[in-house]
Amino acid sequence: MTDGETVETTAEEAFALVGNELRAGILRVLGEAPHEGVSFSELRERVDSDVDSGQFNYHLQKLVGPFVEKTDDGYLLRPPGLALYRAIKAGAFSRSLTVDSFDADFDCYFCETPVEAAYDDGLFTMTCPGCEHLYARTTLPPSAVEGDRSELLTRVDQYNRHQMGLSADGVCPVCVNPMSLEFLESDAVGWAEGTERLDVFCHRSCGHCGREQYMTVGLALLQHPAVVSFFHDHSVDVTAIPHWELAFVMTDNYLTVRSKDPWEFELAVPCDGETLTLVVDDELNVIEEERS
Repeated sequence: MTDGETVETTAEEAFALVGNELRAGILRVLGEAPHEGVSFSELRERVDSDVDSGQFNYHLQKLVGPFVEKTDDGYLLRPPGLALYRAIKAGAFSRSLTVDSFDADFDCYFCETPVEAAYDDGLFTMTCPGCEHLYARTTLPPSAVEGDRSELLTRVDQYNRHQMGLSADGVCPVCVNPMSLEFLESDAVGWAEGTERLDVFCHRSCGHCGREQYMTVGLALLQHPAVVSFFHDHSVDVTAIPHWELAFVMTDNYLTVRSKDPWEFELAVPCDGETLTLVVDDELNVIEEERS
């Protein structure tokens, strides 16, 4: 394959290749040692030594190319094969799990009712049972919520930050293609309960895979250097505070819409008696900043 050449494998062909127990076992064994070549004999021994050598080789060769590479050191997973192995390991395709509602450790900004988190069949949500305002809606694999959940909220916060940080920067967190940007007033966003409690949404969308991200202007700017350094100057690590505990992120109480054509905003970020004021243009650029 030369530079810039794309080899196409349809989704049907890709799933058909691993829709066999023996081939899935090959992916599993190679995925357990992703950087170590495994010889044919060792691979067969670790997957199923009772399988005839010719039959095993037939199934192995079906994977060579799309998911597996044969090297001088043995067989290795190619990047698509490693991505598939990790998705299977995380339970994204094979397990279903439900976690009943539990306390999210903060109160609703709109009705002061304790917010609850829950997980059901791949979807993690944070919702106020009082006014039904939706605070978070995140796709997570079952492995994220299995076992010890003592740090689950911390991990979800960090995961959301990085996912939304990429989106805010215009990079799709799924397929790494560019994302378009538009600002929408709340009445144009009717997919979730409580959207009317916010003034405007920053909407990023990927034309390649269809990924969409809706966020407040405060959330889109949460990782901006001016914001991070402002908190740092007050000896506060804002990257360690769950983003849902920051009012300027979860509400529009600190946001002023200066103009709609073109869009221009003023965001006030408070900390320890001082306020950082950011003026933001219609491309999410900070064009002015002032501390008072």
